[in-house]
Formats: sequence, C-alpha cells, structure tokens
Amino acid sequence: MDYVDVSAHTTWEPARSTLYRWGVFSVSADVDFEHKISIYRQMSRVKPDSFQAWSHLGYYLAQAGHYREAVGTYARAIYIQARAPRVWYNYATLLEKLGWYCEAVSSYQQALAISPSYFKAMHGKCRTLYRLGRYQEAVASYDEALANPLAQGEAAGELWYGRGKSLLKLQQLPQAVKSFESALATIPQAHKVWASLGQALMHQHKDASALKKFNKALKLAPGITQYWIHKGFLLRRLGRYEEALGAFDEAIHLEPTAAKTWHHRGLTLMNMQTYPDAHDSFEQALKYQAYDHKSWLSLGWALEKMGDHEQAIEAYNKSLSIEPDQSFAFYRQARCYAILKQTHSAVEYLRRAIALHPETYIPRSQADPVLRGMQTKAI
Repeated sequence: MDYVDVSAHTTWEPARSTLYRWGVFSVSADVDFEHKISIYRQMSRVKPDSFQAWSHLGYYLAQAGHYREAVGTYARAIYIQARAPRVWYNYATLLEKLGWYCEAVSSYQQALAISPSYFKAMHGKCRTLYRLGRYQEAVASYDEALANPLAQGEAAGELWYGRGKSLLKLQQLPQAVKSFESALATIPQAHKVWASLGQALMHQHKDASALKKFNKALKLAPGITQYWIHKGFLLRRLGRYEEALGAFDEAIHLEPTAAKTWHHRGLTLMNMQTYPDAHDSFEQALKYQAYDHKSWLSLGWALEKMGDHEQAIEAYNKSLSIEPDQSFAFYRQARCYAILKQTHSAVEYLRRAIALHPETYIPRSQADPVLRGMQTKAI
C-alpha cells in the first residue's frame, strides 16, 4: 500500500511537539508498526474526531497485517473526512487485499470522483475489474489510464500488460498481442509479459513464434514451472517430441507433484510410441490428482496400446464415472470389447459414442476394421 499523508483538512490535530513526545516521528529507517499503532490508538482516544489519527491508524494496521481491523478504522476516517482521495485509495487497496473486489472498485471510483486524474486509483480500478472477470470494463479502464500523462515508462508497461491480459480473456487475440508488444517496449525484461505474449500466439496456433516468446521468458525466469509446461506443449504440437519430453522433465524437476505435467509427459510418450513409459507417467499423474478424467482416459489408451484390453476398459470406466458423456471413451471401450469378442458390449458402447457424436463415429466405425459391420446394429 502506497500511503500518502491525508491530513490536510481536519478540525483538530495534535501539535507537532506532542507528536514528537508520543513518538510518531522516528529517526529509525525500520518502522515499528505495532509501536505506531499504539501511538495512533492513543491519538484517536484523545480526540475521537481526528482524521489524522484514524487514517494513520488504518494505514499502520494494514501494514502490520491487521486487515480486518484496518477496514473499520479507514471507514471511521472516511466518515470524518469523505473528500480525501488518498484515503479512499488506501481503503480500496486494503479491500483488494481482502478479496473484496466489488467494494474495492467502488472505493477506487470514490477516489476518482474526487480526483479524476488520480493515476494510482485508475490503475487499481483496472486491476480489480480484471480480478472480478469484468474484462470489457477493464479494457476501457486501462484505455483511460493509458491516456493519463503519468502513464510513462514502467507504469505504462504494466498498464499495457494488464490490458493485454483482459483482451486475452476476451479472446481478442490480435489486440492482446499488440498490447503485450507495447508493454515490452517499456518493460523488456518482464518475463510475465513474454509468457503472456507467447500464450496469445499459442492460442492463434502460431506455435513457432509462441515458442520463441516462452524461450525468452525462460531465459529471464527459468524457475517458473508453467513456462516449461507451455514450452513442452508447443514442442509436442510441433512434433518435436524429444525436446517436449525434456521440457516436461524440467517442469517435473521444479514441481514433482504437478499432475498436469505428468499427464502431458505421458501424451508425449504416446506420440513417441513408448507406451509402457506413457502408462507410468499417467499413473504418476493420477497419484497426484486421482479424479482427473483425462488422465484415466489416457491411461486406458496406453493400456489398450499395450494390449491389456480388460484393464483399459476399467480405466475408461473410471474416466466415465468422473465425466460421464465422453464419446471417445465409449468408442475406445467398444473397440476393446470387440477385440475381446464381447460383441453385445461392443455394440452397446459404440451406440453410446454414436449417440453423442454421430458425425464422427459413424464414418470412423465404418472405416475401423475392428468395428466394421457393428455400426448398423448400433444406430
């Protein structure tokens, strides 16, 4: 919280000599927040209508992590003096810390109603609208903030970055790319912006370009697991499976219990046709996230490729118990039952797959030598 003295308009404040005697002004660079809190508590008792006492008490309570008590204290300061934009700003940042985002937006708006060009309040409002998922409003607020003369240098870069994230959420991908590029013009060492730019390009299937952005992000911040996962995903999509496997291994080294990484590693091994290793990766994924229907589905697929059709059916059943309407799982089960010569069950599961997506599974089953001829019974 960036506090600025807000005590210009009050009816009474203690004399400076009194403040020195109480210990408000300290020669130490390290602030003892609890000591400051006790001082301003004393001031608020001596003069309950002191705006300075309540506003400073709220600030130091917040700095000491006493957020809920600080809320009531700021409310008292605002009751005494409602035309102090910096107190509204401090109050808003406190509400944001507590996750009370709707109230925080209202408080930022109060600060801006008093001081329309208050840059920090503009930025805070943008950020909180994003957190609320009100992305269109956030973009409009970012545009207003970027028009402020104070939107220069790093501050402008952060605004362009926030604007880009909002556009990314709105799936306005070309505009998001432009915003991230504008951010990098002023904060070129911000790994989060390089990664977000990579993500926007990835969603446009510009995989080679996206990969370069994630490589840049990793050069700046090699310890972030998610960057390695995105890199591995892109490499896999580009067909560079060995490199993808290396990226996922780096991610696992950083975060060994990340189920999603183990799952992507398994899919890469499936692409490499090393099915036992893929099976082991899917089992690791399920060890850390047992109710992930995708990992059960992939485990079934690996077991099927390994020729263990009965265990594959069990894995598919586990996946379907978590997410019931999966046409792919039904289709794979139909194939397993057909291979096991259980024709009745094969027809039943093929029927379920076709019922969900006839446009996919009627022609696929007609072309599938394992299921050929069964589709007429399943329709």
